[in-house]
Amino acid sequence: MRILPIHGLWLTYLLAQSTGGLVVVSETGEPFRLFLNGEWVTEGPVTRAEAHNLPEGPQRATLYIHPSEGRVIQIKKTFYIEAGYTEYYAISKRKNKYVINLFNRIEEELPSTPTPSPISSAPPPSPAPSTPSPAASPPSSGNTATSNTTIIFNPTIQVQTGSGTQVNSPAPSASAPTVPSTPSATPVGTGYVGPCNCPLPTPSTEIQRLAATLQREAFEDTRLQMAKAMISRNCLRAADVQMLVGLFTLENAKLELAKFAYDYTHDLSNYLVVGDALGFSLSRTELAQYVQSRSAKYSCPTTPSPPAPASRTCVPCMGASAFAQALQTLRQASTEAARLDIARQVSATNCLSAQQVREVCQVFATEESRLTFAKTAYARCCDPQNYFIVNQVFTTAYSQQELARYIQEVSGR
Repeated sequence: MRILPIHGLWLTYLLAQSTGGLVVVSETGEPFRLFLNGEWVTEGPVTRAEAHNLPEGPQRATLYIHPSEGRVIQIKKTFYIEAGYTEYYAISKRKNKYVINLFNRIEEELPSTPTPSPISSAPPPSPAPSTPSPAASPPSSGNTATSNTTIIFNPTIQVQTGSGTQVNSPAPSASAPTVPSTPSATPVGTGYVGPCNCPLPTPSTEIQRLAATLQREAFEDTRLQMAKAMISRNCLRAADVQMLVGLFTLENAKLELAKFAYDYTHDLSNYLVVGDALGFSLSRTELAQYVQSRSAKYSCPTTPSPPAPASRTCVPCMGASAFAQALQTLRQASTEAARLDIARQVSATNCLSAQQVREVCQVFATEESRLTFAKTAYARCCDPQNYFIVNQVFTTAYSQQELARYIQEVSGR
């Protein structure tokens, strides 16, 4: 029987299906070293350690905590990994004793399922003549918006990155991810006629994705701030608001979100259905009074002024290959301060996607650096409507709330 070779991408997909990841962070700020399955995960003491492609099941580990005073503390721990998920554990201190607890788990993003090439008995065709990569070719003299520039971060490391120029109609790049199109000022017919605060409702599939992200957040206060940040970047139907409000447990949080979402709702004539998600008649009465006291921005269908100038969107998104080089440079930086400086340079000269911002944040060892960069990169994000995924890199509720507050502030909300 002939054994057929497995395509590299297909093998990667199969491995991703059966492995998981582990992230350990220090809530106390005290550095530690992680010895996992007979190998050191970190070369020296850190406040955040990551291990990926771990087999499903128990992982035997020893943590060596380096307190500011006293001897190194050794803790043995068995972590349990489920395939397809990254488990997040935090080192904390209770009654002068160190404990390590699971505080979050996030489903890993798997590559799209590749379609296996049909098996043919004929020999493979001769490879086509290779063409030089765009980076090797001299830039065209007539198109500066998509030309490449070399940023020298230090005398020994150079990274080729895209220019990240803010343009209205950029030429698409083969390596750049798809940029979500900015909604047209002319609304698409939705069948609704009446008062509205936004003309183009966000697709229901996108709202469901936002809801799934909220459900993974354990803290009600943080979930509320995240929901406000998400809603402020979208246009919802009244039924969508009702569903999101229903995700909350505390009545005051439900009512606060129901009032907030009114300014971002399409079919205002139907808004009282949101009251069905409230648990008390007093809350429903207060919401009804609030709705009656507010005026609508438009009368749909109409052609309103665009909610924001198109030039505020940073395009095009940074190409995958250029971003990979920049990420490698960040990992090679010797200090946290140097990493932050390099990350700021990358963000200042490129338009990063929300996913790319999240990956950059994961390189930092401290929560403070992650929050600082997440704030810096927001103004240069090519898909700010997806920025909520950056919250997944934070280990404290404070950081998530602070980023949400910052986004609302700079958005003028």
